Amino acid sequence: MKIVIVGAAGNVGSHTVTEALRAGHEVTAYVRRPERVAPRPGLTVVAGDATDTVALTAAATGADAVVVSITGSTKDATFMQRTLPSVIDAARAAGAGRLVLVSVFGAGDTAAKASGFARLVYRLALRRFLADKAAADAQLIASGLNYAIAYPVNLKQAEPLPETGIALLRDVDRVPGLPTLPYGNAAAALVEIATQPGYAGERVLVTTPTGWRAV
Repeated sequence: MKIVIVGAAGNVGSHTVTEALRAGHEVTAYVRRPERVAPRPGLTVVAGDATDTVALTAAATGADAVVVSITGSTKDATFMQRTLPSVIDAARAAGAGRLVLVSVFGAGDTAAKASGFARLVYRLALRRFLADKAAADAQLIASGLNYAIAYPVNLKQAEPLPETGIALLRDVDRVPGLPTLPYGNAAAALVEIATQPGYAGERVLVTTPTGWRAV
């Protein structure tokens, strides 16, 4: 499959490039600074900003999936709401396949599934940031596109775990504590969410293997 990764130089995006290539996909890294992406077989690097609809449309034409892994400052309350409409317009104009948005666990109604301590952190330290993420999630759901939204828990640079917890959000009752997942695991999950038909139109929790409880 052909996968376009918007924000491919970031922590999540760069690992997603690696995992998509490892899985044998044809990958386009769409980045503002292409010099930050090392050339590899099967990888095309395209320079562009997420708000540049023309450039992103060209990059996404013929893509089976577009993974959007961009984020603003935690102090910016409107970054995703300002940026995602251009990505949606580009994906629509390109006739691209599934648009996978990397959100964050704790945004919107996902916070209700978090532990009491996590909800306190979200409310006191990340309220505006998470509200922006939730608003962007709603924009994608309302777009009419083939979409999936991923909600990773806290992420870190570490050796990948042997397994990843991937669950449809509607099947999740609780995410205890504050689970933390290596970037590589989150990236592998994103590739699965982008390519497997069962994730179309779904909101998906990405966590540690034991980091969730079923309904």
